Amino acid sequence: GGSNSAMWRWSTLTLLALVGALACCEAGKKVKKSQKTIEKKQEFKLSSTGFGNGGEFPTDNRGDEDNVNPRLAWSGTPKNTESLVLIVDSEKQGAGEKDRKTHWIVYDIPKEVQEIRDELSGAGASGVGRLGFKEDAGAAPIVVDPMGQIDGFVDPEIERMQAMIHGAMDASFDESNRAKEGATSFGGTNYQGPSVTGATCSFKLYALSTRLKLPAGASREEVMSAMKGKVLAKSTISALVT
Repeated sequence: GGSNSAMWRWSTLTLLALVGALACCEAGKKVKKSQKTIEKKQEFKLSSTGFGNGGEFPTDNRGDEDNVNPRLAWSGTPKNTESLVLIVDSEKQGAGEKDRKTHWIVYDIPKEVQEIRDELSGAGASGVGRLGFKEDAGAAPIVVDPMGQIDGFVDPEIERMQAMIHGAMDASFDESNRAKEGATSFGGTNYQGPSVTGATCSFKLYALSTRLKLPAGASREEVMSAMKGKVLAKSTISALVT
């Protein structure tokens, strides 16, 4: 009887172990499946707080109004991305490519960047070259001088330290690391908003496997040609100029 009982216990334990292993295997499959689902959901997506895709183009961003760019943000940048390119065009319905207007081109956007703030470019000014740099980049940290500027006295040692910090900051602003603006259809490189009623303005964002390394002021054709074979993902949103 003892050996039968031991065998029964062993069979039960083996069965329980098998059930447990199967349960773990199923749970593992479910986890892997859910991870795949999460990965699929991380699509490359461009959006704007200024307008919804297919909605009305914001008045402030028109060329005949404040003439500054709208805020743009994106998510799901592919992991092998090295830079991003933004191209903003407008076309009237039924018009051919020859009537297309290019309002803004930004290339070599650092891969870490996930948004372009509103009013970054346009109305005769641009901060595109600072994309990807911290807000305080280029501003030297404060060097505390307890005796500083008492009776007009400035410690020369502190002055040397400040000059050294400024120099290091300037050196880190390597031109090749900066985002650049290309030529628009309006004779400049800054954002120039659309102003033709009835035109559809599209914002196309491309994730690239490399930097383009084109000089500033490149044409739309030069940018498109340099991008060939390097596009990992693309996202487009558009709005109607009313």
